[in-house]
Amino acid sequence: MRFSKFILFVITPFLIYSCSAPKVLTNAKTEAETYEAAGNYAAALAQWKSFVESTPIEQIEGADFAKAAKLAFKAGDSETAKSWFDQARYKNYADAEMYQTLAEIYQSEGNLSKELSALETYVEQNGSGNEKVNGRLFQLYAEISSWELANQFWGKIGEKAQQNEDNLETYLEVNKKLENDAKCDSVASALLFVNPDQTDALDWMAKKYYWAGQNRYETEMKKYEENKTRKQYTTLLKELDLVTADFKKALPYLEKLWEQKPGKEYASYLANIYARFGDEEKVDFYKKHMNQ
Repeated sequence: MRFSKFILFVITPFLIYSCSAPKVLTNAKTEAETYEAAGNYAAALAQWKSFVESTPIEQIEGADFAKAAKLAFKAGDSETAKSWFDQARYKNYADAEMYQTLAEIYQSEGNLSKELSALETYVEQNGSGNEKVNGRLFQLYAEISSWELANQFWGKIGEKAQQNEDNLETYLEVNKKLENDAKCDSVASALLFVNPDQTDALDWMAKKYYWAGQNRYETEMKKYEENKTRKQYTTLLKELDLVTADFKKALPYLEKLWEQKPGKEYASYLANIYARFGDEEKVDFYKKHMNQ
């Protein structure tokens, strides 16, 4: 009889502990979710840590690790977030928000290769329907000089993002590298609509019209020098009118650029245009800056 009571005395606490432990752990998860819903991320993180530390790792679902990691990121603990995301992936778990969050972490750390990998994995698993993800991939591909890929993603970033000055500036650079001159014309115009003082767009439009005029001038003068007939001279005069028209189109862009950056970079363009216009005073002014 005494032996039976002793066995009962030993077993009872074990049963109590065995039954209560999962409840305690479950409460930690529940409390973490409650704190998170209330916006108290620090307290929620403490509960998740309690849950993870008190539970055998093989009993923690990948989804729980991912959920805890997302909370850790919200609480400002990126290292814990990355560790728990690793555990989620080890357990073959993944979801869309998980890779977006990982990309944000790597972006904040300046780790472009890992950020790119996270976003590309997101697209592989979820498709390219997320305009925010597409927009970041567009910028990343341009940053690493993957011009063709950047060009492909431009059409996936959404109309609003395509009107953003930074994105337009990047897209102009992409098309310069791909030598899509006609596209550069339209992108530069769109940039100047957003910001009339945008330097890259001003530079593109100024040089577009300047070189159209200058190349025409050199071509027609060469033709005339090789064939000095009355007919050729008449043709030359008509072509020179077109040269003047191109220079007049280039001039407003160049004058804005001069205001932004006076000096030799644009002095020769302006000196040459004003020479065509017969304004010697301005020619002398800009020539003084050509060798500075």
